[in-house]
Amino acid sequence: MKITLTAPLMMATLLFSAASFAGMNSVALCNDCSKSAALEAATALENNNVYVVDFVKRTAQKYVSDSKGNTIAANMSLGEITRLNQQFDYRKTYLHAVKH
Repeated sequence: MKITLTAPLMMATLLFSAASFAGMNSVALCNDCSKSAALEAATALENNNVYVVDFVKRTAQKYVSDSKGNTIAANMSLGEITRLNQQFDYRKTYLHAVKH
């Protein structure tokens, strides 16, 4: 009984974590940029969810676009900032999420 419950739970965990990580491909690098420059970098990618990473200030920001093309800043979840830190682990810096 214990084995039958463990296998589906592990498969579901792998499935959902891989799907959420696949959505992290919209990352714009904008080092030492202002809020307006970060917004321009997010708008240039033309994706629904864009993460703008600033390694000079060690911050990460999330921008969300709606169907009309309006891009606004949004709060990042702990999982999103953790995945960004894992993606850029080779840079040996720890990114912090900007709160809006």
